[in-house]
Amino acid sequence: MKLRNQIKRFANNTYGSISIEAVLVIPILLWAFLGLFILFDAFHAKATNIKAAASISDLLSRETNEINIAYMDGLNDVLDFLTHSPHDTIMRVSVVRYDAADDEHTLVWSHSTSAGKPAIAGGSMGLIEPHIPAMADASTSIVVETWMAYIPFLNIAIEPMWFQTVTVTSPRFAPQLNWET
Repeated sequence: MKLRNQIKRFANNTYGSISIEAVLVIPILLWAFLGLFILFDAFHAKATNIKAAASISDLLSRETNEINIAYMDGLNDVLDFLTHSPHDTIMRVSVVRYDAADDEHTLVWSHSTSAGKPAIAGGSMGLIEPHIPAMADASTSIVVETWMAYIPFLNIAIEPMWFQTVTVTSPRFAPQLNWET
C-alpha cells in the first residue's frame, strides 16, 4: 500500500517539470531561430544579386560606346559593390541577334570575367536560349548572367551555394552593344 501511494504521489508530482521542458525545448527553438535567420539571409542575398544584375544590365543597355575587357572588369567590381559580397562574383555578358527567317538566335559576342564560367562559344547558345524572350527580326538583346557565391552565416556548408541570375535587355540608345575589336 505504501509503495502504491509513493508511486501515485511521484506520478502526480510536477516540481521541476518546467526546467526539464526548457532543457528539451530551448535547443530546438535556437536551432529553428538560426535556421530561419540563415534562410532569410539566403533570400536576401539572392534578391540582392537579382537587383545588381538588373542594374548592370540597365547600364549596358544605355551604353553607346564600344566596351572592352577593362570595362567588363569594372562592371564586375560594380557587381561586387552592389551585392556587398565578401565572396566571389562572376559576370558573363553576351549579345545575341534574332533571325526570323531561320528562326534562330545567333551569338554576336560574349565575354566572361572568370575562367570558371567561360564566354559562350557560337555552338553553345543552348545555355542562354531558354532565357531569351521573343524578339523582332534582326533585333539584338544583351544577356547578363551573374553568379554570386553564398556561404551561410554559420558556415555550415562545405561548398558555397551559387546564386545565378539571367537578365535580358534590349539596347536603348544604340542598335547593338559593340565589343572593342
